[in-house]
Amino acid sequence: MSYEQDTSSENRGIWADEASVRTDMSAGIPRVKKLAWLFALGLLVMYALSGIYVVQPDERGVITRFGSLISANVQPGIHYRLPWPVDRVATPQTTSIKRMSIGYRIVDRVRGLAPTARETQFVTGDENIIEAQLLVQYVVKDPAAFLFGTKEPHWLVRKTCEAVLTRKVAVMSVEDVLTTGKLEVEHQVKIGAQEILDSYGTGIELVAAHIQEVNPPRDVADSFRDVASAREDRNRIIQEANGYANRVVPMARGEGVALIIAAQGDSTETVSAARGESDRFLALVEEYRKDQGSIRTRLWLETMETVLSGVKKYVLNDDAGGSQLDLRFMEAKR
Repeated sequence: MSYEQDTSSENRGIWADEASVRTDMSAGIPRVKKLAWLFALGLLVMYALSGIYVVQPDERGVITRFGSLISANVQPGIHYRLPWPVDRVATPQTTSIKRMSIGYRIVDRVRGLAPTARETQFVTGDENIIEAQLLVQYVVKDPAAFLFGTKEPHWLVRKTCEAVLTRKVAVMSVEDVLTTGKLEVEHQVKIGAQEILDSYGTGIELVAAHIQEVNPPRDVADSFRDVASAREDRNRIIQEANGYANRVVPMARGEGVALIIAAQGDSTETVSAARGESDRFLALVEEYRKDQGSIRTRLWLETMETVLSGVKKYVLNDDAGGSQLDLRFMEAKR
């Protein structure tokens, strides 16, 4: 009898505990639901706020919705778009100048990479080989085309510029490429590569193309230096010859002009003298016709005066010497 009472009292205690638990759970369910609703609401708010994005001053935003382009030029500032996975935003830099090297690797300070030489050889129009290094600077002018027009636009810039450089060098002589043709090569590479990139729809605008170095191969560098030295000597000799010609030719021209002027003066003087002699002779003929004796005597006297002007003369007195004269005094003394 006591055993049955103990069992029944124990069962009543268990039932009472279960009832209290059920009561507590019934009272806590609303709280749990409230917390769940708050948590879900917080997640929803956070999901909605994830649509806020910022475009930096040197960037432009490009928005796609389920892969379709809906905005290609979002200006800098704070904007909102539908959260992922509905809308996606890309913000490529459009004002900063990017660089691409051809023939060498530029310094990468972020990853701590030093510049390394990489031989890029080209064949010139006269079948010589040179090694060239080219640096290309470019910006993004169309963000949407830059992102979706090509798969690897940066790599495409390198290959395009390298192809145009190869084509341009192939029609030039090695002397032009190494000396005066560098600026022309840079200009042609920029123009030609820009046309190709535009045809591909890359959205890239080339700013400049600079040849960093252009040298002959190391194996023949000494020979090229000898040729360059000989070329400099040739140019120096040509310049010296031109300078000498610039000095001598004007002097010769001046002397020629002086000789011509002197000859013209002599010609004028000779002609004038001849005309004077002719006029005098005609006048003398006219006088001779009038009085031949006196004119003949005057001409004889003038002729003797001219002939004997340089002759040593002796005057002899007939009364002093008698009929015989000793002319030995006229002999030259030894």
